[in-house]
Amino acid sequence: MAHALPFSLIRWLVVVAAMLVIGCTKDPLRPPTSRPSLRVEPLELVLSDRVESGEIALINTGEAPLPLRDIRIEGKDWQAFVITDSENPDVIPAASRASVHIKVDADAFQTHDEHGRTIDVRDGGAALTFEAAGQAVTVPVEFHMPSIWTTWVVPALAKILLLVLLFIMPLASLLTWAERRESAMMQDRVGPNMASIKLFGARIRAWGLLHIAADALKMLFKEDFLPKRANHVLYSIAPLLAFMPALVVFAIVPFGDGLCYEHVFDVVSQADVDQCVDGRGGTALQIAHIDIGLLFYFAIASLAIYGATLAGWSSYNKWALLGGLRASAQMISYEIAIGMTIVGALLVYGTLEPHELVRAQIDTYWGIWLQPLALILFFTAAMAETKRAPFDLPEGESEIIGYFVEYSGMRFGLFFLGEFIEVIFAGALVVTLFLGGWALPFDILGASGFSSPLACQAFFFGAGAILSTLGIASWRANRHAEGFGALVTFFGLLHVFVAIYSMFTGWGTEIPHLVIVLIGMVTWGVKVAFMCWLQLLIRWTLPRFRYDQLMSLGWKGLLPLSLANIVLTALVIYFLLSGAEVPSP
Repeated sequence: MAHALPFSLIRWLVVVAAMLVIGCTKDPLRPPTSRPSLRVEPLELVLSDRVESGEIALINTGEAPLPLRDIRIEGKDWQAFVITDSENPDVIPAASRASVHIKVDADAFQTHDEHGRTIDVRDGGAALTFEAAGQAVTVPVEFHMPSIWTTWVVPALAKILLLVLLFIMPLASLLTWAERRESAMMQDRVGPNMASIKLFGARIRAWGLLHIAADALKMLFKEDFLPKRANHVLYSIAPLLAFMPALVVFAIVPFGDGLCYEHVFDVVSQADVDQCVDGRGGTALQIAHIDIGLLFYFAIASLAIYGATLAGWSSYNKWALLGGLRASAQMISYEIAIGMTIVGALLVYGTLEPHELVRAQIDTYWGIWLQPLALILFFTAAMAETKRAPFDLPEGESEIIGYFVEYSGMRFGLFFLGEFIEVIFAGALVVTLFLGGWALPFDILGASGFSSPLACQAFFFGAGAILSTLGIASWRANRHAEGFGALVTFFGLLHVFVAIYSMFTGWGTEIPHLVIVLIGMVTWGVKVAFMCWLQLLIRWTLPRFRYDQLMSLGWKGLLPLSLANIVLTALVIYFLLSGAEVPSP
C-alpha cells in the first residue's frame, strides 16, 4: 500500500481546479450573450513603405443584412490615406463580407532635403470610420517605418534563445536519457538509475535523469586528447563543422504561426496573424523567413559532411579515415533521396518556404495524405543522414571504430550532442513537411479559437484524460514520483474542468491570441517529440545493415522510388488541373 493513491489529495486538487476555473470567470453558468453581427479583420491595418496598400474585411455574422454608411478616413494624418474602392458597400448581406481597400502615401511621412533625399521618416496614423446598423465603428489605420533592429534582429535573437535554450538543447539532453531507458525496457533491463545526489539526507535518483548531468561533467573534465601526428587545425574545427550545421538549419523551421505584440490578450483573426507574420506589428514564429527555405536546408546541412570527413582524415588513424569516408559517401547518397522526395511536396503545395508550406497544408490537406510515399522515403533517408542504427556504418563497433575514435572530452561531446540534434531536426522537418506543423488535425483550431465548442471540449477532455492518466501512473509507479505525478494530475484535471466549463457556456470559439500561440507551440513540440521517440524505437529494433546493403538501399531503392513519386505526383496534378478552367490574363 506504499503507492496507494491518496484520494483525499485528489479531491483537494479537484476543488482547487474548480476554484481556479470559476474564479477566472465572472459568471461561468450563464449562457453567452449575443455577439455583434459585424466582425472586422484585421483589428487594425498596419502599412509601411514596403506594404503601401491593404484590405479591411467587414464580415456580417448576423442573419439579417447589415447597412453601412458614411465610410471615410478620419484622424491626424487622414490626408495620407486613400480609400481606393470605386464604390463603397452600402449593405452587407447576411453571412457575407465586404472589403475596403486603403492605400497610403508614404511620402507624406517623409522629410526631404533640398536635393530630394529622404532625411527622416515618422510614424503616423488615422482611422477608418463608418456606421453599421446605426452604430459608429472605428478601425485604426497605422503607418510605421519598420526598423531592422526591432522588426527582424531583436525578434530573431529572442526566437533563437527560445528555440535553442528552451527546446533543442533540453530535448537533445533528454534523448540521451530516453534512449537508455527505452533500450532497457525493450531488452528487459533496469536502465540508468545509479547516478544520484544526496539532498537533505535523502538519496535522489530522479529516474536516472541525473545521468544527463553525469555525461556533461564527464565530457567537461575528461582529458582532451590530441593525437601527435594529427592535423591540429582541422582536428579542432571538425567537431564544430559537424555540430553547427545541425543548429543553423533550425532557422527555417516554423514552430508556430505568428505572434502579434499588441494583441496577445485579444481575439484576433487570421488576417491579423498574417499581418504580424509579415513583420507589421508582430513576428513569425520562425527564426528566418526565407523564400527558398528548403534549399537553404540542403546548402547548410551538406556542410556537416565536412565535419565527419575531416574528423577521420585529420586524426591520422586509418580506422577513423575509413569511418569518415563511409560517413561522407552515406550522407551524399541519402541527401539525393531527400532532395527528390521534397520535390513532390513542392509540386503539391507550390512553395519551398516552410512556413508557407505549413499554411498550405492547413488550407488543403496534410502531406501525410497527399504524399504518403514521400513521407516514408524522406523519413528513411533522414534517419540515414543522422548516422544512427540501422545506418550507423560510419561508427559501427563490430566492423569499424569510427570517424571520431581519436576524439575525447568536449570534442567528442560535440559529435555526440550533434547527433541527437540531428534527430530532433529530422523529426521537425517531417512535422513541417508532412504533419501540418503547429496545426491540430481536422482544422479544429484557427487563429481566433476552436471551430466549435464541441471541438474545444473534445480537445481539453482528451488532453486532460491523457495528462491525468500519466500523472496517476507516475504517482503509483514510484514513491519518488508522487510530487511529479500530483502536478501532472492537477494540470490534467484543470483541462477537464475547462472542458466542463465550455459545455456550460459554449466557450472556446474565441480564445485570446496568446493561448492560441501556446497551444500551437505545444502541438508542434509534441509532434516533434513523437518523431524523436519513433527514431529511438527504430534504432533499437532493426539490426545494422551491411555497407553494400546500405548503399543499395539508397541508390537502388530510395532514389528510384523518389523519382517515381515525382512522376506520379506530376501526372496526378496535370490530369486534375487539365479539366479546370484557366483564367485569362
